Amino acid sequence: MTEERELRIAAIGDVHFESAHSGVLRDLFADIHRSADVLALCGDLTTHGTAEQMRGFANEIAGVQIPIVAVLGNHDYESDQDEECTRILCDAGV
Repeated sequence: MTEERELRIAAIGDVHFESAHSGVLRDLFADIHRSADVLALCGDLTTHGTAEQMRGFANEIAGVQIPIVAVLGNHDYESDQDEECTRILCDAGV
């Protein structure tokens, strides 16, 4: 007998986060944390792919305790800081 289990996946992309918008996504991510089992970040998380922007984005998802997976989008590569941006996400638990 197979037990059915519901898996709730939240997906978001094209956020284009800029440091000047600090705090604007926290309520959204708090809602996702409460209502989903997994969060998929689907690219273009930052506007220009700078480490500063990705650190700010990482602060926005800091309260999310569900598993998070991510892919970078073209904007996340724009400043050639993609390795640092990836490291920032990994350090944030993504």
